[in-house]
Amino acid sequence: MSIDYLKGLNSLRFFAAFFVIISHGQMSLRNLGVVGEQPYAIFERGGDGVEFFFTLSGFLITYLLIRELESRKDISLKKFYLRRVFRIWPLYFLIVAIGFIFLGVVYPRITHESFFNFKIVDGLALFLFFVPNIATSLYATGLMYPLWSIGVEEQYYLFWAPCIKLFRGNVLPFILFFLIISYAFYFVGYNNYFNVDERWLKFFKTLKFYAMAMGGLFAYIYAYKKAWFERSVFSTSIVQAIVLGILVYHFFIGFPFSWMLWFHLILSVLFALVIINVILPRSIIKLEIQPFTYLGVISYGLYMYHMSVDYFLRFFCMKYLKVGLFNSNVVAIVYQVCLFGMTILIAGLSYKYLESYFLRLKQKFA
Repeated sequence: MSIDYLKGLNSLRFFAAFFVIISHGQMSLRNLGVVGEQPYAIFERGGDGVEFFFTLSGFLITYLLIRELESRKDISLKKFYLRRVFRIWPLYFLIVAIGFIFLGVVYPRITHESFFNFKIVDGLALFLFFVPNIATSLYATGLMYPLWSIGVEEQYYLFWAPCIKLFRGNVLPFILFFLIISYAFYFVGYNNYFNVDERWLKFFKTLKFYAMAMGGLFAYIYAYKKAWFERSVFSTSIVQAIVLGILVYHFFIGFPFSWMLWFHLILSVLFALVIINVILPRSIIKLEIQPFTYLGVISYGLYMYHMSVDYFLRFFCMKYLKVGLFNSNVVAIVYQVCLFGMTILIAGLSYKYLESYFLRLKQKFA
């Protein structure tokens, strides 16, 4: 199995980050009283953007693990986790540090009010031990809120690589079994059949391992059944157009049943179909476009920094601007443009001067 560059996936990363950023920007605009409840679905799709990230992560991680099995007949768990450490941890802990310094120290001195509704030691422990999805479910975490999804991915990595290594001769049965079990677990938790506290219910709703497993299933198909898939109806232009049309309609207009759990399982299938089709030669979706590719390369930074920028902009507007004096549409546009522009600038600088150093270390364990 050759080591190849999977075209178009970086652009997909950017589009996922785009929906997350504008979703959080719109929340801030509502908090500022600039806009009310929006009838436009595009501003409510941040959660689906994260779900796409999960599906893409499941695809890429599983594909790399299978490729390692094919080339080396084994998986080095040490190297796998070191690669994750060098890619994920630097920005993760930087945002944790920024969050606790700004919200735990600076914010109380400026406002004379406490932001956190938990003991600093308790909250810090949750982030340090990579269960931020518990912290964000139980407490107010402000600009550190996006870290919940990083925690979910780290929890997934913790058992996924050892399981692929363990079931190396039965990878497909394992993936199918885990997909069924993880969705059943999510279904039970989502519907709160055990009557848990609302805050813990929120935590259960973060565990979308089924989306990652769906990505893993399509990674297996790409790795071992690529020729079959290319001949199948699923790679035809008409099916690609239908899948793309459904997703565009969902993200920009919205189906009345888009909140239902079964639809999110279907969404993970559609996401996976887009992923595998984009990297195949017959794809009608050509996304290897330089600006989008670059923004996808820095998309981890876009995701991690955007809420810090959002908090700064919101604080600035509350402190120094009377937004009610301006046209609400103009304010909303300027706010979103500033949010995107500043986030891209910071993420670009971060990638060049911080992340690239750790990525070079990561390559030593490729």
